[in-house]
Amino acid sequence: MVTRAKSVCRHAGCGVLVDVSGHCDKHAAIYQKAVDARRGSASERGYNRRWQKARETFLNRSPLCVQCDREGVVQAAQVVDHIVAHKGDAALFWDTSNWQSLCKPHHDRKTATADGGFGRTSAA
Repeated sequence: MVTRAKSVCRHAGCGVLVDVSGHCDKHAAIYQKAVDARRGSASERGYNRRWQKARETFLNRSPLCVQCDREGVVQAAQVVDHIVAHKGDAALFWDTSNWQSLCKPHHDRKTATADGGFGRTSAA
């Protein structure tokens, strides 16, 4: 099995080698805190009680993961995904034609790749 060479922690001045590109354990927590502070809380981003009720209604009406369905698999959805990232646009956030039901693995994969999720900036 081929293994990847270690890389240096991205934190300025830190020379710790890490197995995956990014930050060492010490600096990962600091970096994540900074990302979270810029991003705001879930409630500040619109994911409040109103969203929870709308999400629940949408999942009741569309209970299966649309991506699994495309792959010929029947899987319950747990997440209502914004097809096009709303980036704070309230109209796009509440536009139900921009919503799709996804299972958590498909949502996480989409968020990490298409949206540049988990605190990273998008490649696009």
